[in-house]
Formats: sequence, C-alpha cells, structure tokens
Amino acid sequence: MSKSSYLIPRRTFLRGLGASLALPALDIMSPAVSHAKTDKPKPPVRLAVLFKGAGVNPTSWDITGATETEFTLSRLLQPLENNKRDIVVLRNIDTDQRANGGHENVTVTFMTGRTRKSRLKQWQSFDQVIADKVGGETPVKSLALRSDTYLDRNDPAENFISFGADGNPLPVEAQPELVFNRLFKGFHNSGFRQRTASVLDEVKDSYAAIARKASRRDQQVLEQYLQSVRDVERDIDQFNAQGNAARDAKLRQIEPLRAANNLAERTAAMLDLMALAFWTDMTRVSTLMMAHTESRSTFEFLGINDELHMLSHFVRTRNRSSGLDGYDRINLWYISQFARFINRLKALPDPEGTVFDNSAVLFGSGIKHGDYHSVSDLPLVLAGGGGGQIKPGRYVEYPNLPNGNLHLKLMQIMGIQRDQYGNSTGVLPGISEKANLPPRYVDDGTWKITKEDGKQIAVKGLLKISVKPDDLNLYLVQISGGKELEIRPSFGNVHNTRLDASVGSLVQLEGETTVKNGRKTITKITRIKRL
Repeated sequence: MSKSSYLIPRRTFLRGLGASLALPALDIMSPAVSHAKTDKPKPPVRLAVLFKGAGVNPTSWDITGATETEFTLSRLLQPLENNKRDIVVLRNIDTDQRANGGHENVTVTFMTGRTRKSRLKQWQSFDQVIADKVGGETPVKSLALRSDTYLDRNDPAENFISFGADGNPLPVEAQPELVFNRLFKGFHNSGFRQRTASVLDEVKDSYAAIARKASRRDQQVLEQYLQSVRDVERDIDQFNAQGNAARDAKLRQIEPLRAANNLAERTAAMLDLMALAFWTDMTRVSTLMMAHTESRSTFEFLGINDELHMLSHFVRTRNRSSGLDGYDRINLWYISQFARFINRLKALPDPEGTVFDNSAVLFGSGIKHGDYHSVSDLPLVLAGGGGGQIKPGRYVEYPNLPNGNLHLKLMQIMGIQRDQYGNSTGVLPGISEKANLPPRYVDDGTWKITKEDGKQIAVKGLLKISVKPDDLNLYLVQISGGKELEIRPSFGNVHNTRLDASVGSLVQLEGETTVKNGRKTITKITRIKRL
C-alpha cells in the first residue's frame, strides 16, 4: 500500500446524519500538511480583535520607568504576568483626535482610524479588509461576536466594530450556542436538538474511520480536539440550563433595562469558540466586543452591582458604591479573560507550533481615560506570534502615532500590502523586530515657567496624571530639575480644553493659578499645545 493511500484532504469533516465537524490539522492530511513533506506550507495566520469599551484608569494602566525589554507590568496588566513574554504593550498609539470627549466615534475610530460617516454607514473596518482577502479560503469569512449584549438604540454606530466594504455593520452574534451551531452543527430545530444529545454522537462512525488511519500523534490531537468540543458544549448547556420558558415568554414583552446576566459565562464561551474556529480553520478573522463603549453590564460575580459605564465616569460619579476600585477590578477581570484566551490558543497545536504562534490578537479600548474619553495613547496590547511576524515580550513607547499605522501592520501580518488606511502615515515599526526607540523626551533644561504675571502663568513641561481614590482629578506638569506643579481644574475645564489628550507629552500650557496652603496650583487651563 502506498503512503498516499491513507492520506486525507485538509478540509476533511467528521460527518453524520445532519451534522458535520471540521478537523484540526493532522499528519495524515494530504498532501500539504504531511509531516513527511519538506515543502509543506506554513500554517495560516489568524487575527482576533478583542474590544473592551469604557476605557481605563490611566494610573492603573500605565507602565512607568521601563525599557523595551525590561519592564514591570502595571496593576491592570498583572493578570498577564505569566504571559509577559507573549505580549507587546503598545504606548502612544492615537486615533483621530476629533473623536476626543465622547463615545459616539470611538468604536468606529478604533477599527478604522476615522470618525464615523453617519449613524448607520461607516468606513470599512480593517478586519474586513483582511477578511475580504483571506475569508474565501475558509467556510466562514469572519466572525463578529459580542459578549456584552447592551445596545444603544439612539446611536447604532456604537453597537458594532466590524463594517463591510459597503459601509454596513456586520451582524453581531451574542448567543454562543448559535455560534457553536453555525460553526459545528448547522442550524437545527428543537426536535432535532432533543434527539441529538451531542454533535459528537452523530459523527462517531466517521471519527472511528479516520482514527483507524491516524498515527498515535493524530489520535492524541483528535482526542484533545473532541474533548475541547465536549467542553464547549458542556459550558453552553450549563449556560442554557439557567433559562425558563415561561419566564422568557414574559421577559420578551418587557423592554430590556440593562445587559443580561451571565456575562462571565458568555465571555468565556465566546473566547473558546473563537479559539476552536481558528484551530479548525473555520475562519481566520474574528472580532469580539467584550464590553460596549457605554456598557450597562453589572458584575455581580465580582461583587460589583454598579454599571461599568457609570463607574468609568469616575471623576463625576465618585459617590458610586464600588468607586474607582470597582472600575479597576472590572478591568482586571477583562484582562484576565484576555490572558485566558492567550493560554487557550497556546494549548492548541498547529502543524508548526501552536495556534497562538500563528495568530495576532489585539486587545484594547477606543478611549484611554474612562471619564474624559481621550483618544490619545489608547490602551493596547498585542499578543501572539503572527506566524513569526510578531516579536513579543516587549514594551514599546512610540512617539504619538496614528492607529491606522497599526492597522496597516496587522494587514501586513495577514498577507495584505497597502500604502494607506484610515489615518495612517505608514506601517507601524517595532512589531516584527525590536523598535530600539530613543527615550521619548529628555529634559534639556528648558522645561520651566516661561511667563508669570499675577495669577496668569505659562509653562513648558511634561504633562502627567495621578488618579487616586481620594484624589481623582489631579494633573501635574513636570519642569526641569524634577519639580512638579499641580493642576487642579474643574471637570468642564479639562473636558473643554482636552487636557487629558496630552498626558505623557511635552506641552506648552497657559492658565490661571491660586495659592493653597502655601503652594501655587494651576486651577484653570486657558491654552494647551502638545509639542
């Protein structure tokens, strides 16, 4: 018997009556992925975008006193400590500055680098530029998912992050069981579901036929794969078991007031489904809206009953019971889910390395400061090996660059060459190789008070922020010699001057001062310019 007689095609499915199940790469798949071949192609590269709306507490997010390869993760990034060598923390990536100060543009700018066209039609998002190129090679062109079920009825643009070439938003699936059916079962009626306890029961004969041909390694991969599918089915069944038909019928008559419960289970199931879809090559592009930019989700499983959106406005809603600590704990939980997804991908074998090695995973938010909605220095972390095109284990502090440059780089990793996209000025460097950037600012002795006339002041210096539970709205300007002047303006003054958008930058600012407890304090900003 020739060796080729027992090889099977790459797009082999386990099949049964009314069910089919895609397989991961096996040794016996012919001819491209056979381990005996020396000319096998590289595994496909996948793209995942995890959008976490509602910003962060900048002080809890920012890494300080670091170099590119020697850095300590901040409080919010602590869940990634065991994955420190799997990630690239990106600093000073900005989006369109016209989006500063509100929510209405930030989901669109996060994915397109441009402010929105209208409430309904948008620019094509970068993930869909990629999906148009690679989506024809997989059964599902791309997946658009959400685990936060809140929808803003007054502003539909906020409810989506993926937009097609026609400008229309992609339908977003919020029910993990439907995603599972789409990927692994197909749509079935309730009678079929009652007769079929598991898709695995339907394909057991097909599985046995393939297993007889499989090497020991293939049998291990098959068993790991099928156990993963069983685990997802179990999680989905557990999620559905909390339902009640009579109660659901009544609830359908009531307008929803907030997002559904079980956010934790829904998020875990969606991330598992993304991982399995990548592993089986059902799709190579997927987005997940983990949190809406104006999320009404509450987090009872964390002991937090306040809505995320309200907690994100921590300067104005300081009297909320959960306070700044609750906001930080929610963001810590989201980062922990990101870490869990990384580890899930690392556990799935690919013909070369793991699915993680051949993926690019972007985690981030469309705003930085949760209350001022600033769109400079977006909170972004890139993970994965990108098929050898991402050099992880680094902290890269760029000069302020547009997020369109990052979009172009991710397109490049996915095999697409373009000169321009959105607000781009070029392809973002320092992703496939060390950035080796010089220090962003060096105190040259010119950071100082340049004018002082009574209560009027002009200062050149480095703008900083300090957020503490008992001091939520403090800014500082550092002048030469390390001295810092306090800036304590009103919320409206910060919002109107967009002061927060310049944090971390060398600035020239003008304002008014007062003396409190013998200390000169800037209490109003009249002009600010990022240098």
